[in-house]
Amino acid sequence: MGRMTVQVVSGYDEVGKSAVLVEAGGKRILLDYGMKLVPKQEPVFPPPVEDVDAVLLTHAHLDHSGAIPTLFKNGRGPAIYGIDVTREYSDILLSDAIKVARIRGHSIPFGMREVRTTLSRFRYVEYGVPFRIGEVEVIPFNAGHIPGSAMYYLSYDGRSMLYTGDFNLTETRLMPRADLDIPRVDLLVMESTYAYREHPERSGQEQLLRNLVEDALKRGGSAVVAGFAIGRLVEVAMALRSRGFRGPLFLDGMAKRGLDITEAFADRVKDPDYLRYVSRGIRRVNGWNLRKRIASSRSVILTTSGMLEGGPVHFYIKRLKDDPNSSLTLTGYQIQGTEGRRLLEEGKMTLDDEEVRVEMRVTQLNFSAHASRRNLLELIREISPKTVIPMHGDATDRFAEEISERYGISAFSIGGLGEEVTI
Repeated sequence: MGRMTVQVVSGYDEVGKSAVLVEAGGKRILLDYGMKLVPKQEPVFPPPVEDVDAVLLTHAHLDHSGAIPTLFKNGRGPAIYGIDVTREYSDILLSDAIKVARIRGHSIPFGMREVRTTLSRFRYVEYGVPFRIGEVEVIPFNAGHIPGSAMYYLSYDGRSMLYTGDFNLTETRLMPRADLDIPRVDLLVMESTYAYREHPERSGQEQLLRNLVEDALKRGGSAVVAGFAIGRLVEVAMALRSRGFRGPLFLDGMAKRGLDITEAFADRVKDPDYLRYVSRGIRRVNGWNLRKRIASSRSVILTTSGMLEGGPVHFYIKRLKDDPNSSLTLTGYQIQGTEGRRLLEEGKMTLDDEEVRVEMRVTQLNFSAHASRRNLLELIREISPKTVIPMHGDATDRFAEEISERYGISAFSIGGLGEEVTI
């Protein structure tokens, strides 16, 4: 019988630069190939992988997609399989990675030519519809993370595996929970970002968000909400509307293009009609005149970047930093070393190479699109695999040991080229 071998090339003990290599039936299939964005430093890339026949891309976030253009340095390269909207998100995120690297003087091992080639090699796949790469059958399943996110089920010669990428089993305003109606799985390779953390109830976070926004406006200030361009800020807008906030909403930064794409592929979200309704009530900030105007009036501004490392949010903070009646709400995790993390811990950040103190009311909320600890354990129980390999987390060895003890199944962390498991 044929063998299926799996290597966790990168991302086995950290959140970032995910890459898994599967070899079966004479094919070499990469599951994701991401980069790691490190605050104030050069991006970090996974080890090079040669002779790749195909890439299965779970979703567009750079820690899963960011190294794919390096596979096309000589112009040739593999086919890339993904859900339709993933290609469009990848376009803006990969292009922005090049732009940010140029601004910061960082070297990046690809340019727009490789990005264009990457996009031209996309092959669209559909949830629940099997396709083949040689003798390997692949079925994508909705991962519930962001629009277009997919888990991949691979089977070959009676052996099977599931690679989750990033997933979520908790329904959000934007996304349904991940689809677990999956065939028998021998090997589960799963993300474990929040292996030892639970998320607060989303309803409470939504109500806090509305309260923060309305409180700032009542005080005569503005409410700035910082978040990720793909998925996060549109969900924030949906949450505000669902909680009864009827005031104007302004959207700035790369999130404008992200919303346009999400609306164009509205069938990839939980409630397309509600998405369109909310989108109609959002005003895109186009041009400096409007940006300056809303920064000096009582406004609700949803903008990038999510960790305050750059983007239009810097302009708004500069204008409002001395106003204690205004608020700044961070809607996601702040990595150590980011300006967002520093602001939360010290009340200060760097703007235009100058350290400034921010008098705005700064709050961090949790609108994570990742599985919580409870979700991770639920996935293992529901899938009931023979073997589990956790990755995309900073405690994978510990989590694997816990899985073995809790469920009595084989679980371990492996990583690096050459260290492989055979199904």
